[in-house]
Amino acid sequence: MTVILLVNPACRAVRRRPALPDQARQALTGPYADATVVASESLEDVTAVAAGAAVDDVLVVLGGDGTLRAAATGVARSGAVLAPLPGGSGNDLCRHLRIPLDPLRAAAALPSWTEQRMDLGDVDGQSFLTIATLGFTAAINEQANRVHRRGPFIYVAAAVALLPLVRPTAITHVADGTRTTLDAWMVSVASTSSQGGGIQVAPGAVADDGLLDVVCHDARTWWRFVVGLVATLLRRPLRDRSVQHQRVASLRLETPRPMPVYADGERVGTTPCTIRVRPRAVRLLVPRR
Repeated sequence: MTVILLVNPACRAVRRRPALPDQARQALTGPYADATVVASESLEDVTAVAAGAAVDDVLVVLGGDGTLRAAATGVARSGAVLAPLPGGSGNDLCRHLRIPLDPLRAAAALPSWTEQRMDLGDVDGQSFLTIATLGFTAAINEQANRVHRRGPFIYVAAAVALLPLVRPTAITHVADGTRTTLDAWMVSVASTSSQGGGIQVAPGAVADDGLLDVVCHDARTWWRFVVGLVATLLRRPLRDRSVQHQRVASLRLETPRPMPVYADGERVGTTPCTIRVRPRAVRLLVPRR
């Protein structure tokens, strides 16, 4: 078994703490000691390294959700095991898996973790691990990604700036043979529970059930949409028809004009698009439940 500590030098944690990769390597013990440190040059490079690993290799990946998405794309091809260390602004995959948000604590705990399988979402060939989204939340991602100084509250700041400008869009989704068109403010297609640094968009999502949770906000008024957002932030989701939820294995999304689709903090495509799930496609090391 070869252990590779794959680091994204551009991730928030490493930019703030340049010595972090060496410290993380020293924190790895037991079978993960003496890991080979590899600094990636791009997200494509992350995927290439992961895809080139052997099936019994372990890739300990230090980066944000976008880096982990790129690594998962690669290990889904190679069969290697992925061990996530949080290094981004949101770290929503690590939050869902209950991985410590301090990367050194997470690295030190790695010998006690266990292997499990996780589903991999797919937007027209682009993989994702957490949530694919369009509408208001995609606009938040786009705004946040333009900001050089990142942090866990950048998504809240972007939401506040964009909220007065948001308007609903006619979004058609086709799932299980049923075609539905709604004037929706945002649609989230979730494999895991949260986005934007822990905001519980789909609290019931299960990462290995072979299904995607589709959450659609189609409030009739701007104020009702704001109420729904606040309820989500307070982890008290509305129980009325302004927030619709279903579970599907695949769906197609269409809009009158192309709209950006974001997943794991990165732009992965535009509408129209087809979103599917690849059941249990990724091997992960995670804390015991």
